[in-house]
Amino acid sequence: MTNAPITAPVTATTPARWAGPAISWSAVFAGAFAAGGLTIILVILGSAFGFGAMSPFADDGLSLTTISIVTIIWLIFTQVFASVLGGYIAGRTRLRWSIHADEVFFRDSVHGFLTWAVATAFMFAAAAIAAGGGALGATAVTAAAVHSEEGAPAPATIITDRLYRAPGADPEALASAREEADRFVVRAITDPDSVTAEDRAWLVEDVAERTAIGVNEADARVQAAFGQMDTAREEARDAVDTARAASATLAIATALAMLFGAFVACAAAIFGGRERDGLEDRLVSP
Repeated sequence: MTNAPITAPVTATTPARWAGPAISWSAVFAGAFAAGGLTIILVILGSAFGFGAMSPFADDGLSLTTISIVTIIWLIFTQVFASVLGGYIAGRTRLRWSIHADEVFFRDSVHGFLTWAVATAFMFAAAAIAAGGGALGATAVTAAAVHSEEGAPAPATIITDRLYRAPGADPEALASAREEADRFVVRAITDPDSVTAEDRAWLVEDVAERTAIGVNEADARVQAAFGQMDTAREEARDAVDTARAASATLAIATALAMLFGAFVACAAAIFGGRERDGLEDRLVSP
């Protein structure tokens, strides 16, 4: 009679590997705040270097084309560094999961993307709060574009000066005529179709009467003034077209930089998560 070995029954125990939260929101918000803080620092640093400054005056400061290129480069630089920091912190500080490596890879990617998304939402909220200040800044730039550098008069005022140039005339006597002529010139520049033949004839007569010159000479002044108005209108249109093109380029570059920042944040979170798990394995191993 042989004695068969007695073996204890094997009980399969399946650990609760999928228990617990899949997203460590504390790690996501920690990375988002870190990314937002670094973004603010880099934006301020870029402003100090003049990457966000542009002069509205011709041949003074950075042009629209230059400011677009410099701003795009600094924007990409800011997105990369802020996303790397935020994603890495989110990956290093998240909880550890005892699950398949592919699922860990996916969750780390999600942590990096969420970190980037939360940081972006914070920055856009701050930009919306500061929209009032931006509107005031845009108004100031518009006013600066209307007037020339160092308090020089606007093109419309210069045209009016040339129309009513009369050596020895009383400036106070021309004040009322100049005010009406200023409004006429501004309207003629912005909307040339609104100027009628009667308006032009009135201007010729008024210039001849106020400056005590002949009608022919007054008509020559008015004709020259309309030529100057056409030139001013074309220059304004060119400036607007250039600004619009630069704004469109900057908007496209901003969107691409943000997408690149999301990818970098995911990669940094994966790297940080792997380092976090690797360090823990080395610490708990005998």
